[in-house]
Amino acid sequence: MEVTEAGASGAVVQAEKPAAYPDWRVLSAIGLITVIAMITTLLGTRGMDPLRSDSASYIVFDPSRTVGYPAFIGLVRLLAGNPGLVVPAQIILLAASLMTLGRSFYEYTRRPLLTVAFQIVLITGIELWKLSMVLLTEALAATLVAFWCAQLLQFLRAPKMSRIAVLVALAAVATMVRPAFVALFVATGVAVFISRPQLPRGRTLALIVAGFAVGWGATPVGQYLAHGSFETTSPFARGVLQHTLFCEQPGTITDPDSQFVEGSAAPARRYVDDAPAEFRSSLERTYSGQLRFGWIIPLLAQAHGMTAGWQTDPIMARIAGERVRANPSCYAASVLAADLRMLTYGSSARASGLREYLVGHPPAVVPAAPMPPADARDALRAAQLFHAAPAFEVPPPFKSEDRNPAFLMLLARFLFTTAAVIGALALVALPLRRRLHPKLAQAVPLAAVAGAAFHGTLAVTAIVELGLSRYCAPLWPLMAVLTAVLLVGGHSSETSEA
Repeated sequence: MEVTEAGASGAVVQAEKPAAYPDWRVLSAIGLITVIAMITTLLGTRGMDPLRSDSASYIVFDPSRTVGYPAFIGLVRLLAGNPGLVVPAQIILLAASLMTLGRSFYEYTRRPLLTVAFQIVLITGIELWKLSMVLLTEALAATLVAFWCAQLLQFLRAPKMSRIAVLVALAAVATMVRPAFVALFVATGVAVFISRPQLPRGRTLALIVAGFAVGWGATPVGQYLAHGSFETTSPFARGVLQHTLFCEQPGTITDPDSQFVEGSAAPARRYVDDAPAEFRSSLERTYSGQLRFGWIIPLLAQAHGMTAGWQTDPIMARIAGERVRANPSCYAASVLAADLRMLTYGSSARASGLREYLVGHPPAVVPAAPMPPADARDALRAAQLFHAAPAFEVPPPFKSEDRNPAFLMLLARFLFTTAAVIGALALVALPLRRRLHPKLAQAVPLAAVAGAAFHGTLAVTAIVELGLSRYCAPLWPLMAVLTAVLLVGGHSSETSEA
């Protein structure tokens, strides 16, 4: 007679029984679907410039960046000896992570057709594949999220300390790539809570805390190893500032730097306020880039004798803090709007009819200034390294068209909205799951853990971002897991029984 133990969802799980190796036909289908997407993306990189305005700061690992993506670039260069292989490497890793998630999903559900459908959803994130073709963090971030989701399915199927350790390690590395993924530590804690009493609480909590400390402390250590200094800063203040640029500032502003920022933002804010409501988020997104990177940061650096944009971060933090305190309700409303926009895979860069509006209502002009000299030098260095055109920080133009196929964007918005609702409901239902119908109760644990990661990451992102689909793209694997929950229910009857 086989020994059994309670599983994470409350079902009885066969102990120490090895998972059956996935049926070769299912595994082949998962691989074929993903490899087709990978090859298509790799072919699309031919002759493509991989550099964007943010790329140089990762390549040189400037103090405003976390260590994860610069370390990845450095590792590929060290192992391959060719910086041009960074983009292919991240595309291949992304594909490998999606295949791993597909396999774990099949082991969790033992449903071949559902697994194939799940894999198709995984590879339809067109914006994610497009972002994997350039030197930005999105592809590596999505890779780590996919591996984390795959491990989560393994853990919920059979809770073990070793699997929690892998979840914590993946959360730590993901946080090094994008700080907003600190939410994965919270989600891992939810997974541990659900799995009790199989795992010792004290040891698992200590493991999560240690992982958080490693993930957060790796950047200053990386800076010391790379540049001989523990000095770090953060683009956090720049992000908070962009929300406040479109907030009225009551009272008298006396600080010269704050006066400069307010004087620069006021004409753009008046233009946005006069525009129809459906265009305002698009206009704010464009003006935010023009104001911060094309004018405010270069001029503040010049005024204070600084050579790099990151050196202005303490000044930006002071100004942003003053503006939030002056109008906290406006800042909070902007954060909530950004969170809702990302939860529905919206983008403040897109609005139907904006082109016609701009023709009839010429936008307020924001002046432009040259990049700080160190930033310009880094952009040239990155261009030489990757044999590409220098990606100087040019304020983005007004975008009036959606460059992705409309039906794919509608699908993405529907799936993200569905995932957001499922994740939120699961978190609410988690304390009450034993009162629910057994099938629904079995689905709640997975949905609650994935929902904590999904909502937590986007909530942290919204604090500093206006809300773009670019920031949603790394969460595509989490979205796929959440939208599959209603069809999955609990894990397979081959590994559990009610």
